[in-house]
Amino acid sequence: MVWHIVRFRFHADMPDTVRAAFERDLRRLVDGIEQLALLRVARSLDEPDVLGLLTGFATLQDLETYRAHPRHQPVLERATELCAEVTRLDFVTDDAPGALPRTVPA
Repeated sequence: MVWHIVRFRFHADMPDTVRAAFERDLRRLVDGIEQLALLRVARSLDEPDVLGLLTGFATLQDLETYRAHPRHQPVLERATELCAEVTRLDFVTDDAPGALPRTVPA
């Protein structure tokens, strides 16, 4: 699988309601992007202003399709507005794409 991990560090004065709405927007990506084999969104245990996104894809092409997807673009733009820092990490493992459930309840 191809893993795409994003670390969002919000501005310190970010209202929780705005942050929660952004988290919902991230979770909704799975509804419109069939290339997503797995999507998880969670707040950091150690850093209160950090949110993590873990996504999995069967192929590198699926990751590229996701990056260019029209449903992904507004979320990406919103992250730029809300976050002081966004860090991305992509890597490949030998995990089978169907080995994990696609989503979990919000």
